[in-house]
Amino acid sequence: MRKRVKVLLWIVIAAVVVAAFAVTAQRRLRTEEVRSIESVQNAEGIPVDYVESKVVPVEDWREFVGVAEGHEQIDLMSDYRTRVNAVYAEVGTEVRKGRIVVSLDRYDPARMAVNLEAAEVRYETARRDSMRMEELFKSGAISQQQLDHTRAETDAAHAAYRTARRAVDLDTPISGILTALYVEGGDYADAGQVLATVASYDRIRVPLEVSSSERALIKIGQTVRLRPDAGGGVDSHTLEGTVVKAALSADPETRLYRVEVVLENPEHVLKPGSLVTPAILVASEKDKPVVPITALTNRNGRDQLYVIDASEEPRAVLKTVTPGLSNGSLVAVDGGLNPGDRVVVRGQSKLEDGVKVKLHADLTAEYLPATGGPQDTTTRAPAEMGTEMPGDTASEAHGNTETDTAGAETDQTARR
Repeated sequence: MRKRVKVLLWIVIAAVVVAAFAVTAQRRLRTEEVRSIESVQNAEGIPVDYVESKVVPVEDWREFVGVAEGHEQIDLMSDYRTRVNAVYAEVGTEVRKGRIVVSLDRYDPARMAVNLEAAEVRYETARRDSMRMEELFKSGAISQQQLDHTRAETDAAHAAYRTARRAVDLDTPISGILTALYVEGGDYADAGQVLATVASYDRIRVPLEVSSSERALIKIGQTVRLRPDAGGGVDSHTLEGTVVKAALSADPETRLYRVEVVLENPEHVLKPGSLVTPAILVASEKDKPVVPITALTNRNGRDQLYVIDASEEPRAVLKTVTPGLSNGSLVAVDGGLNPGDRVVVRGQSKLEDGVKVKLHADLTAEYLPATGGPQDTTTRAPAEMGTEMPGDTASEAHGNTETDTAGAETDQTARR
């Protein structure tokens, strides 16, 4: 019995000793591995991704949401309560100037004062009288004064006839698209009720509501673009226009400022009533070296970045710079950087001033496109821009970033 206990005890002791040796050996291997990575980086340099700074345009585009409207818009209305006789167009169809859209009851007793039939008879009578008076004037039978009086009566009868006809047959005074239709044949329309709306859309206006901070950036005459993916079914087209109105005071209820932009729409690809997201160019910089905003770090309140020197064994040089205009992904540098400088965009969290580096990947073509327009307003994560480098970890940091006026177009909305 005692022998068995001794045997078990020695077995336990042996197992503990073996386990202790295994743990110690594993720790030594990890230490040697870490030392091996450090020694490699000390010898070859810390791997970094970089870009060559370039002078490219940086543009700050701000997007806003609005509903497209025809630049000129007409409401067809009834002057008094009456029955709708017929409707001759559907919403979304194009109508030419002079086309009758809605006709009303021309025999409504309540409208005898402007009865179309009576007005037509009076006009025809006046026109025939005028023709006879013209012949009499040529023969010298009447005076110039008598002829002028007859002509005036004819013009008045014609105007009354046109008024009566347009009060019954509501035609559009502009060419455009029927954007709204509020009645159908057989309905009764009230006095002053809008029955249909026609909008021209060779040009499109988009009213916008903006905050006070956004309003401070917007000026009349600034460039506006509507990209193919910004709504309205524009497809492959990019529409361009300008800011034409910018209110100087906010709406007392919403505390928002009204801004209006007009877009050229010659091919009629954008229809009134579409929900769209036009972009306004509020600022631009064209003559400064540009780098990705991820290259910047902020240390002790100073904006800095690492520039790779041109020596045979390249080293990272820490520079303090003055950042300028940024569009969210790119930043123009006002001072402290020259075009062509190689700037670290990935791996800088491991760097110190003067440390040796190993050039891993040149990401200039991916980070710095030819222009800094609306397509560049979103900052891209570094992981999307390059492959993983030796020694990188998921937690590595890659940079920190902290009126209506004279001459503006007048509102061309009209009402019949």
